[in-house]
Amino acid sequence: MHAWRVTQFGEPAEVLTLQHTSAALKPGTDQLKILVEAAGLGLPDVLMCRGNYPLVPPLPFTPAQEAAGLVLAVGANVDRALLGTRVMGPTLFQQGCGGLAKECLMIAPMTLAIPDGMRSEEAAGFFIPYQTAWVGLVRRGQLTADDTALILGASGSSGAAALQLAKAIGARAIAVAGGDKKTAFCANLGADAVIDHHAENITRRALELTEGRGVSLVYDPVGGEPARAAFEAIGFEGRFIMIGYASGEWPRITLAETLMKNISLMGAMPVGYPPEDMRNAHNEMVSWWTQGKLNILGDHAYSFEEGNRAIAGIAIGHTCGKVVVHVR
Repeated sequence: MHAWRVTQFGEPAEVLTLQHTSAALKPGTDQLKILVEAAGLGLPDVLMCRGNYPLVPPLPFTPAQEAAGLVLAVGANVDRALLGTRVMGPTLFQQGCGGLAKECLMIAPMTLAIPDGMRSEEAAGFFIPYQTAWVGLVRRGQLTADDTALILGASGSSGAAALQLAKAIGARAIAVAGGDKKTAFCANLGADAVIDHHAENITRRALELTEGRGVSLVYDPVGGEPARAAFEAIGFEGRFIMIGYASGEWPRITLAETLMKNISLMGAMPVGYPPEDMRNAHNEMVSWWTQGKLNILGDHAYSFEEGNRAIAGIAIGHTCGKVVVHVR
């Protein structure tokens, strides 16, 4: 079997190599094995290659936290009716069996059927960005059509998913991105306004766009100075949703600063919830996808032989939206 492997930590372009292994993957009790059709990549894969990620697997490992494909084998506790069906969901990347390979292992209770009409490259990029956005905006942030959401990193996979979900809910969505290419990408996704943080002050512009009231919710996968600027643009009883730290650091916010405007600080990660909750959220989002409200793919899709280029492109910030690799 061929798989892209990381054998030492460093920049993705340097440490990812395409290897062949004769060892057969065997699913555990609550796992399944798929013939990978497409793999979804994101910033966590870059961080794993560098060894700078909370869930980095032991070396050597295959990256790609999510994938889509055909079920080849199932564990003892998994319904055999799944054999031969097409599924999507999170991979066993923590055990080194990520999706950037011809075959991979997945967590059976977390896998979802690929709906009719959804291509494998779309399915491979659906689970993590949209489940993350759902937990952040809906479950934790309680976003409604009356809200204005400020989406940081809106041209990235998680941010783009959040931007689209906010619009599907009916909220006003202000996107933050850097440069002409990325701001245009956000505008094409339906953002009500886009702030170019390369040329504009995030705080000042967000306040202008809300006539001084401030935004009701900040969705933050970026951290650092952009998050600090976004925090200062939150209105009374606003919510600040912490997703990640693409900038390399978490935002510097003190608890005392939340007091005067009754701001809520919340972490959001799509883990720990009952599978039924995840499936209900998935069904709602599939209905929005069916209506054309969700555009899963970004502006880059790669062949399997370009797996290292795919992750390297994310590392240098050249991609918009979800990056997908066609495995077959």
